[in-house]
Amino acid sequence: MATRLLLEGSHLAALLAHVASELGPDAKVVRAERVRSGGIAGFFQREHYELTVDVPDKPAAAPRRPRRPAPVGLDALVDAADEADDATGLAGAADAPQVSTGSEAFADVLAQVRALAADTGGLPVAAHPGVRSEVVLPPRPPEPSADELVRRLAGLGVPSSLLAHRPVTLSAWAAALPPAPVPVRDPGRVLVVAGPPGVVDTTATLIADRLDLPADAVVLAGTLVARAGTGRGRPARHRPADVAAAEAWRAGAGKAPHSWVVALAVADGAEEREAARDLLRALAPDQAWATVDARTRTADVRAWLAEVGPFDALAARGLFDTAEPGAVLDLGTPVAWFDGIPATPTAWASALDRALDGASGW
Repeated sequence: MATRLLLEGSHLAALLAHVASELGPDAKVVRAERVRSGGIAGFFQREHYELTVDVPDKPAAAPRRPRRPAPVGLDALVDAADEADDATGLAGAADAPQVSTGSEAFADVLAQVRALAADTGGLPVAAHPGVRSEVVLPPRPPEPSADELVRRLAGLGVPSSLLAHRPVTLSAWAAALPPAPVPVRDPGRVLVVAGPPGVVDTTATLIADRLDLPADAVVLAGTLVARAGTGRGRPARHRPADVAAAEAWRAGAGKAPHSWVVALAVADGAEEREAARDLLRALAPDQAWATVDARTRTADVRAWLAEVGPFDALAARGLFDTAEPGAVLDLGTPVAWFDGIPATPTAWASALDRALDGASGW
């Protein structure tokens, strides 16, 4: 009779070495599997290995023939099995589980171990516990330092409030970010994106494309000064320039079979910012986003947001062209979009990894 055990571990070679050293020469590996679990959308999965091992009851003690030193790895498994086939004079050999190169079980296990060994990049494997030989494992990489990552992220402008949990990896930091709002997309709902003339039109069009909206679902708004020289080719009825026109447009917008993205252009000057604020209120959006430049001083951006807003989210640009891409996270308004893509945790980890020259360790 044999006892079946299931062993788990993160390193295949270490598991096989454990079988060899702890379970004795007659233990038999009958199955080897790599198991992945957890993760989000295919990212951040954890991986470990499982070995199924049969350990026979120990027979009465009998003299054992000394074994010559054997090679390490898969070749050792083959040699050990052939040697076991030839050893006919040992007591209890008929009852103990044997490993033979001619059996289907051996072929299955050998194929499994070869596949797993290939996946682990050729780590040295002691595949048969009966072969007692030294298993040389590669040195473990140094553990990432939370202090070092926190210091480097702070240098990129990431606020201290988002580093308090002391992440060890970029993926752990990004996963802890507060969720950003997603654009409204129900029929009749209105998303207003406010920002500099020209730039705000591009951002609004990208968002509408992302939502698969028709071209006429993008509405241009703004004072005559803000709209001078922009939005050519669009009907005038789609360009509310004052509070009365904005209110009239909003009154009928809720009947549309799709949602709306309004590009509200904001020109320079205190009067223009005040006029844009009045237009924003007249448009009564279900969501209000602001287009901001990540290369602008944080204090200046905050002042602009306070004059024109309030806003539910930010659409940042220039994130890859600034030494402090994390500074936009310190504006008090969630970042929902940057440089044309949704600000997902994966996008943030990728952006800051690029700013760190790929030396962060995800």
